[in-house]
Amino acid sequence: KERDFWNWELSRNLDTPRHKAFRRENGIADRSRHITGWDTRGRKCVAPGVWPELVDMWNMRRCDLIDCFGAAAVRDVMMRDPLHHSFTWDLSQNVTRVQFRNATVGVSGCVTPGGELFMPHVGRTLMGYEKLLLQGIPFSRLLLGPETEVQLSDLAGNAMSVSVISATLLAAICAPQLRKARRKNSKLSLEKLALSQKYDAANGVVLAERGDLYGKLKNRTETKNFIDVFEGIAKDLANDAYRSSVLCTCESSGRTTHDATILECQGCGMSICHECSNRQNTSSHELIEINVAGNTGRPDPHTFERKLRCAVPPILHLGDGWENTIENGKGLEAYSFQIQQVDRKLGHWRLTYGAWEDYGSARQVAEITVTIGRIGTFGQLGVAAYVRCFAPAIRQMEPQRGRLRDSARIIIHAGNGQNKKAKWEIPLPLMKDKKKLQVAGSDPCPSQRIQIGLNDVAAKAIKAHKPQKQFIPKIQSRNSFLCYHPKWKTWPGTIVITGDDTGKVNGTYRRRKCEQTIVHSALWTREASDDKPMLYIYIRPDVIRTGLDMAVISLTPCYKDNMEIVELIDWIPENALEEKTHGTKYKYLGWKDAPENLCMEVPNPTMTMSTPGSFQEKANASTGDPIGPILCEMNGLSNEVVKSLLEHNNCDAGQTRLARIDLVGRSGTRNAKRLSIIAAPSLLKYAAEGKLPLTLSQWYTLLSSTTMFGYCEINVPFRPVEQWKHVSNHKVNIERIYDAEESNEYYHKLLRRPTAFQVTVDQDKGRLVVHMNPSVAAHHAAAALVRGRAIGDEYAKTLSIDYSLSELSSMGEPDTKEFHVPNSDAFEETTVSGLELPLYKRQAKALTRMQSIERGDVLFSEEERSEHVLPGIGWCLIARAAKMTPLRGGVLGDGIGSGKTVVTIALILAGVEKARGNRNVNKGISGATLIVVPPGLVQQWDDERKKFTKNKLKCLTVDCTAALKRYSMNDLCETDMVIVPASILEERPKSGKARPYTEQLSKKSGSKKIPPAPTGYSQREAASIEGTWVRNMASGPEIYVGNKGKQRARDEQAYYGHCYSEAVTKLRQKTFRPNDRGVPLEYFTWERVIIDECHETLVTGKNQETDAADFKATARRGAREFLGVAQTDTSKRPLVATTGVWGLTGTPLLETEARVTELANLMGGTYLTGAAHHWRKEERESGRDLFLNQQEGSRSREYRCAVQTACHAYVKEACQRNRGADLEVKLTREMKNVNMTCAEGRVFMKKINELNLEGFSFSIHPDQLGEKSCNELLSVTASSKARHAALLETIDSIHKNEPFTKVIVFASTFYGGYDSASSALTNSDKPFCSVSDDDSVYRQNEIISWFRHTDATKEDRERPRVLLLSFEQAAGHNLQEACHHVIIYDPMYSGSDAIADASVEEQAVGRVMRQGQKNDVTVTRIIVKGPNGERCVDDCIVERNLDEDVLRAATSNYD
Repeated sequence: KERDFWNWELSRNLDTPRHKAFRRENGIADRSRHITGWDTRGRKCVAPGVWPELVDMWNMRRCDLIDCFGAAAVRDVMMRDPLHHSFTWDLSQNVTRVQFRNATVGVSGCVTPGGELFMPHVGRTLMGYEKLLLQGIPFSRLLLGPETEVQLSDLAGNAMSVSVISATLLAAICAPQLRKARRKNSKLSLEKLALSQKYDAANGVVLAERGDLYGKLKNRTETKNFIDVFEGIAKDLANDAYRSSVLCTCESSGRTTHDATILECQGCGMSICHECSNRQNTSSHELIEINVAGNTGRPDPHTFERKLRCAVPPILHLGDGWENTIENGKGLEAYSFQIQQVDRKLGHWRLTYGAWEDYGSARQVAEITVTIGRIGTFGQLGVAAYVRCFAPAIRQMEPQRGRLRDSARIIIHAGNGQNKKAKWEIPLPLMKDKKKLQVAGSDPCPSQRIQIGLNDVAAKAIKAHKPQKQFIPKIQSRNSFLCYHPKWKTWPGTIVITGDDTGKVNGTYRRRKCEQTIVHSALWTREASDDKPMLYIYIRPDVIRTGLDMAVISLTPCYKDNMEIVELIDWIPENALEEKTHGTKYKYLGWKDAPENLCMEVPNPTMTMSTPGSFQEKANASTGDPIGPILCEMNGLSNEVVKSLLEHNNCDAGQTRLARIDLVGRSGTRNAKRLSIIAAPSLLKYAAEGKLPLTLSQWYTLLSSTTMFGYCEINVPFRPVEQWKHVSNHKVNIERIYDAEESNEYYHKLLRRPTAFQVTVDQDKGRLVVHMNPSVAAHHAAAALVRGRAIGDEYAKTLSIDYSLSELSSMGEPDTKEFHVPNSDAFEETTVSGLELPLYKRQAKALTRMQSIERGDVLFSEEERSEHVLPGIGWCLIARAAKMTPLRGGVLGDGIGSGKTVVTIALILAGVEKARGNRNVNKGISGATLIVVPPGLVQQWDDERKKFTKNKLKCLTVDCTAALKRYSMNDLCETDMVIVPASILEERPKSGKARPYTEQLSKKSGSKKIPPAPTGYSQREAASIEGTWVRNMASGPEIYVGNKGKQRARDEQAYYGHCYSEAVTKLRQKTFRPNDRGVPLEYFTWERVIIDECHETLVTGKNQETDAADFKATARRGAREFLGVAQTDTSKRPLVATTGVWGLTGTPLLETEARVTELANLMGGTYLTGAAHHWRKEERESGRDLFLNQQEGSRSREYRCAVQTACHAYVKEACQRNRGADLEVKLTREMKNVNMTCAEGRVFMKKINELNLEGFSFSIHPDQLGEKSCNELLSVTASSKARHAALLETIDSIHKNEPFTKVIVFASTFYGGYDSASSALTNSDKPFCSVSDDDSVYRQNEIISWFRHTDATKEDRERPRVLLLSFEQAAGHNLQEACHHVIIYDPMYSGSDAIADASVEEQAVGRVMRQGQKNDVTVTRIIVKGPNGERCVDDCIVERNLDEDVLRAATSNYD
């Protein structure tokens, strides 16, 4: 939809000339799009590793900025690969306003509110907590609550000067004291006044006495050997670990690809699923399919994680001798290593064990990482463990910055057997060899700079630049830091290494074509031989850019594998092309066996877990208990551990025996972190072993005979009611006020609310107890369903309450998918007497469905959930309150011109007698259906009524207030239809400020004057979301992007609604006589309410509202109030219906869950999961309520799945046949006209004569033929040899311009067209595919899948380019990704139902012309004419099927 950014004449984007100037000045080609590969119409081909879902959310300017900065990074003399080096780029700024890097390494640009910082080497933007860390703010020490990503980002942006201001304030506080002290001692240093800590004298050295094992005897008989334990784990789990690991970029966000086909590059080892191979640049990779599914499919990652937690030990110890063996290991034998993280990584799972000072309350001093799965890119399966000491980095004197070396490692191969026992290894000392390797290159090929699109302008600009002295690297190098190498345009295609006396690295290395997955796309390989392994030369990046990148020789092609054996010192590829720089210094990176007695121990846990009693019975028996039953206990805590847990607690640890750990108050964040370090490993392992009294993720029923959930004031206090006060202010006239005493009482109730989880510590017994109270969560879940909806106590008493205990890490990510709107084919047809024209079959079935909903036959589960997380552990208690209730309306979403109006009129006519019998003028009960329409459709509806019913239905049109005043109570109750414009509430004369309808409403109700609808926006609808990524770009009360609403506008909207609602309430308290005229419509109870073009009132987009000539923004706001869009209490809605509320729309409305939720609320008040948190609620909230809403917390992935499920379920039950949005790609319909042969012409005319149709010619219309005659005649044209030739010529013409494109051929099976097309293709030399009923289901799907995806492998490209399908096989396939050419071999004709035939053809075209298509689509029809070009039956059928009116009706038959 976006105009071409690069075309100034078309886009007129002011950033276009800036980007062109940037590229011109920096010597970057205009079309250099190395990272994003962006193009028009949303076409992108991103670099592997970059999240394609994220890039899909960006416009062309953002994508081009990334590509500009990426090329600029490579342009530097010390070129850096942005896909492998650390950069942060602010995409919210212009290309000329920010730099791609700062002159000082390690310095980032400003983090501003709304800023969007992209990290190319990670492939995503910075998260909120990462922005805080970038600002130097330790987020783990902040008193954070349930802040959203937007709020955390804004906090980081607004805090960009906090560190400077804080330092200034601190200096201002200290300066006077320093001045006083120096009067006594003028040489006094500021350091003398610093606060002292207990271990300051150690200067940050790791001390044994700060370890948890210090002074304690180790019982060796109770420990196991690390090697013995993990050999079993490698044997049992390594294969599943690899298969369940991240194997594609799309899985790095936590999901698992649905595509069973995983491809792997034979050169660099990059893996990718087949589905993503079209979205990422894989053209340079040698992809082959690898088998990771096995016979049972890939293991579920969440299930495997629990299995892994059960198998691995929670604690590790270093045995005797480690301190004297490994580098920087002093003091570490006194520390235990507790498991902190279990991470799913690329090709493996990684366990991280951490050692902390002072029982987890101080610094982390070392870690042990254990990888399970594939060891190295192409390595064997097994386990690899690495010990890393942090002492060099945490010492106070000259701390080391950058990458730390591993101090020890061990590699255990799965299935190694007992032939070779795995051993611990320690690194050899780093020693440079005085000799040099001869590294000679040949076969020059383009360098990375040329591949990325740099030209001579870049080289000249670099050479002419005079950098400041302090920015020239103080590193000795044979390569200049001030200009490019003379050979900068080429790199060696072949490298020959000689001079290694050991012969390990000598040999010939050839460059691979792999791009982007390797640093600078520089990878050379030496093929394996009998006695030598395959070796790789690549460039290991200095990720943080503090030093030079290093060329290395490695056993694997990835620098993350730690398999390097040689460093080539001060070498760049250009050196290999000059003889004088062939000699290169090198350094071996080796490992040696550690002493035999070096052993890592796996101790038995000193802290034991237990679960007393049956949890379910206690939970059901204690629904009123604020604490709840015990979930589990941890015993055996030492005094030091207890002290560490309670260090930041509000209460004094020595005051009470039982201390409750504060996890939500002032010290909640720090206590949660401490709990995570000390208790999480044992608790999570206990849960993974299935020893909790509840099965994770299983639902349990909460029973209570006394408690009515949802109305509990203790768990969910009622908020004080707002009041309105008039004020004298030039900006506002009213303001909200709250009773001070009520607000104070409410605040204290919030503080006293029980929590779902409570963690207590018994200091005497050394016991940690976890309580869980499902009833707390149940009250929160039920409150959203029962409060503010006027549904009565009986509803609350019959609620079904369930609860489940889950883990945040195991929750699935909801798959964003289009809403599938069903048709009504499964329903019977309903006939309605009195209609002037009969209903089509599909219309009659739609009517049946609507009537079943109005009778109350269709039940829907109204459901809400409440989630409560145990901080520091990640357990999540979910309560679910649900109730099956009849639907109160629905949506008829057929396309324009498909007959929504006639179906609605038929619905009214079918129930008119019953409605007339329900009339009661005295009570204001009307038998009429109120039809609310956009202003321009009032008369059209009345015309349609006359057309289809003559005057069988009596109708009144209330197009203005003056018309309303002409009608009495009797008139409005005794009619059958009342048509009213949706904008009547904000009706205004052409001149003046009068508002007739609201004035009439105020007069009749005796209420105060209703103010005009607000002119400003208090809230906007979120932009449509595609993919699974929501950008955190702009501020807002919730996660919604682009919200710029002001509180003043919210107050105005709220006051407008308050006054209108008050008037309606007072109106309904009045009594009117039957002859009273001008009674407002809100007084009546209507038989039903129909909202035509219901999307018109729901949308809040600026262009959609302000561009409408007859339905302006303020009128739409009035219409929303008139319809009660934001009112959840159906009894208080302005328009009340007896049987139901129906929406009609031909415009796609079901784009997001938010819209479906709003639609369900409008159509009779059906509650969908998440409705209580809908963005529309924020339209009129006070600042107080916005703040309180935030304290309810963010929603998990599990909750988002529930919201999506509820919305899809509602669409399935309440909606019918909605049509998808129009595509931006062009659809071209071409006609291939061919003449049948003279012999075929004679056969055709002979058939005409045999059928006694003398007088007819070739142009006879098939509708003039009977079924038998039609079959015989059309079989002649279907099997025409001219049609054969035309098919082959069309395919040749397509492949002439696009040799590898895929073509779909559709043919009819009714009259032999399919067999004819198959014969033509079979007799030609063109390979093709077809799907036969004889094929297995697997085979059929396999064939179709070849045409569903673009080619990724050589095998793919060798497959046929043509797929033949019958029209019957068209439905359901998504072929838009790889195909954009369709050939309709013969026109579809099944009988006289033109709509059905046109629908089938459009379904066929719709396989390619649908959402996701990035190319223009060409549909070629083969039309057979008479021998001399006469008009023939093909022309008649095609004209019929392409008739505009027929197509309009036909396209509503498919989703």
